[in-house]
Amino acid sequence: MGHAAPLSLLHPPTDACEAPGGAHVDALARRLGTLELFSQVGRAELCQLAQGARPRRLDPGESLWFAGEHASWFALIESGVVQIRRMTPTGEGILVGLFRRGEAVGLAAALEGGAFPADAIALGEPAEVLSIRVEALRRALGDSIAVSRAINGALLRHTVALRAKIDIVSAGSVPRRLAALMHYLIGRFGRPTATGSIIVDVHLGREEISQLVSARVETVIRILSRWQKAGWIASRPGRIEIMRPDMLERIVDS
Repeated sequence: MGHAAPLSLLHPPTDACEAPGGAHVDALARRLGTLELFSQVGRAELCQLAQGARPRRLDPGESLWFAGEHASWFALIESGVVQIRRMTPTGEGILVGLFRRGEAVGLAAALEGGAFPADAIALGEPAEVLSIRVEALRRALGDSIAVSRAINGALLRHTVALRAKIDIVSAGSVPRRLAALMHYLIGRFGRPTATGSIIVDVHLGREEISQLVSARVETVIRILSRWQKAGWIASRPGRIEIMRPDMLERIVDS
């Protein structure tokens, strides 16, 4: 007589995407899998995360959360840019970081189970995000090495973003801080054009720029106007064109 097949082979486990109502979960899992953060995560783990996910669209300037709210979830950016901004006791804003498609925001606060330390706001254009409840993330972390690696990578990128902010505000004079910011934006959001210039696809107003470099708005406007007259940069609708990145690097290195 032949041996009976193991029960696990006769009745393979059903993943979250195949459960009742799984079509919606499956669609969210597929969206998660298209993002760089979870591109190396398997279907079963994506379905597990998708059970705690919901999509959300933010209008320009709309908040994803405010500082002090309980961090019971985090968000993955599908499109647009989300700024993390903290207000000082005097009511001044400090722009801590900018995050783009495929990156996570609020992750450390959610894992700690505390409160969000800063506001998260859509910058300049609509943003699409997928929010994920921290309970779903913790279950996936307990079951999957691939998810753990992805989350560790996301936390590392947050550390890099904070270090970049420190490098910018400690670059020296305001012109050097502005040049360091432009160099950072080129690396994060830049794309070359046929004419040799670089387009930075992020909608930064003068106030946001002043917050990123910790300088007065009037000072920032004066320096940027001088650079525009020199033909180094140009303001375009929803973006910045940098024609002379070499001149900005000279300022940083001076």
